[in-house]
Amino acid sequence: MIDLQLHTTDSDGTWPWDRVLQACLDLKLTAFSITDHDTVHRIDDIRAWAKAHNAQAIPGIELSTTENEQTVHLLGYFLDGNLDRLEERLRFLRDGRLVRNEQIIAKLRSLGVNVSEEDAKAIAGNKVVGRPHIARLLLNKGVVSSMQEAFDKYLAPGGRAYFPKVELPLRAAIELLHGAGAVTSVAHPALLKRTPLELENSLKEWRGWGLDGVEGIYPVYTPEQTGFFARMAQKYGFLITGGSDFHGENKPHIRIGVGSGSLNVPDALLEPLYRRRDEIAKAAAH
Repeated sequence: MIDLQLHTTDSDGTWPWDRVLQACLDLKLTAFSITDHDTVHRIDDIRAWAKAHNAQAIPGIELSTTENEQTVHLLGYFLDGNLDRLEERLRFLRDGRLVRNEQIIAKLRSLGVNVSEEDAKAIAGNKVVGRPHIARLLLNKGVVSSMQEAFDKYLAPGGRAYFPKVELPLRAAIELLHGAGAVTSVAHPALLKRTPLELENSLKEWRGWGLDGVEGIYPVYTPEQTGFFARMAQKYGFLITGGSDFHGENKPHIRIGVGSGSLNVPDALLEPLYRRRDEIAKAAAH
């Protein structure tokens, strides 16, 4: 069993990176990947940990991208080599997120909600403030009764204090990750607001842009959705990835490896991913 989507305190999870990796080891997962949002600053630590524990801890990322005016999350696996260009683009995203946070806080205050950037920073600690931290702040202050209510009422698209974040175009993000040696896979595509036909047309187009895989195994998928992505993989040559999307206490119903209880991402998905990694590396060398 493997788990190729895990999040830590380096983005919007609540467990530190080493606790997540140790839990994967304790669960005897064959391979696993921390895919924190829009950051690679932990890559060297993860590589060193993997070497010390003789474990398949795959360096990963989940990039926020945009396509057709909708956010699409792009996973990248086996980040390697020169990450300078990727890190430069990530700095651009972080700067945009700071502006967005200021907009959200200002809007909340205009709505009569007594919050400040300092309050949000206190919750985030040494991390860049994100919407989960602002949601936690609203919960702590009794403005909402749950994290979900904070998003639904204020922070999600359509919410009273929602502002879109700065994101990379999906096509450019695929090229960017390939340039960093990564195999790409679109995260939880069944959650995109598209009909099956629209989603197939999108996947077909993205395959033409170089997208390597789709996250075809995910905790909330129905058997029909899992089957749909298996067919897409066969029809268009996609690799299949899968993961729990573990976030610690921010998603308390999700556990490492098994998701909400029945997730099973098979080891057999690994070999095609490694083959594609080697193809990307070989192409970069020429």
